[in-house]
Amino acid sequence: MTARARWGQNFLIDRQVAERIVAWAQIEDRPVVEIGPGRGALTSLLAERASSLTLIEIDPKLASSLRERFAADERVRVVEGDVLRMDLAGVMSPGTHVVSNLPYESGTAIVASLLRMRGVVQEMVVMLQKEVVERIAAAPGSKTFGGLTVLVQMTADVKKGLVVAPRAFRPRPKVESQVVRIRVLDSPRLDVGDEATLREVVYASFGNRRKMLRNSLGRWLEERVGIAGAERVFAAAGVASTVRPEDLPLAAFAALSRAAVAERASAGGAAGATTDAGATTDAGATADAGATTDA
Repeated sequence: MTARARWGQNFLIDRQVAERIVAWAQIEDRPVVEIGPGRGALTSLLAERASSLTLIEIDPKLASSLRERFAADERVRVVEGDVLRMDLAGVMSPGTHVVSNLPYESGTAIVASLLRMRGVVQEMVVMLQKEVVERIAAAPGSKTFGGLTVLVQMTADVKKGLVVAPRAFRPRPKVESQVVRIRVLDSPRLDVGDEATLREVVYASFGNRRKMLRNSLGRWLEERVGIAGAERVFAAAGVASTVRPEDLPLAAFAALSRAAVAERASAGGAAGATTDAGATTDAGATADAGATTDA
């Protein structure tokens, strides 16, 4: 248990809750991936229904136990490793459904990573902290609206599910959990110009939460396209730099992303390419940090 706590996992021990989650997932005859199966509360139920089941488990002892338990079922495969560090394209097949009780510590980062696998991941039914699910499903202007909200809702349909009490886990967490269905869209809900730029714009906007855009996204833009360029981005998007990011609808972030793409393109040349590469690296690092903060 000590080693497992390092990864922020709370084992699901309530059979009825497990049955309700798997039934709601509707994965009959579909390829399924379970991330962090742990002691297998969901696993046997998933194996009964899925066309194939891949288990990704970071704990070597638990992975070994799962291999022994399902050795006779050729449809079940155990992959040992950290899901955030492996090449998931080599593990998952197109049309994959992910059904998991995700670790609290890395759940939001895992969801963000899976969202970038459009065409491979079709749907997620995952359990997270209830607070995180509220943020994923939040409306603009609410206290829970943030970067995670924008990125998920721009690329997926979201439906909240079962709320699970702490007593359903061991060790007991201090907060409630909730199941959420995230159905990945074939393309972003709105024209964002470039999805990598959208992620950068969103992370920059919410980097200083509760501050006006000119003090968050504005500074990020100035570093890349200059003061005049930043002003042109806001003007082209039709977004005032004095608003706060949590008050903007999805359409405003899509417009800011398109305007940022256009402004970078107008700057042109090798300098723009270098900026893009550096910014993407920074954004990736910020993505994990932002996700952890949201959690």
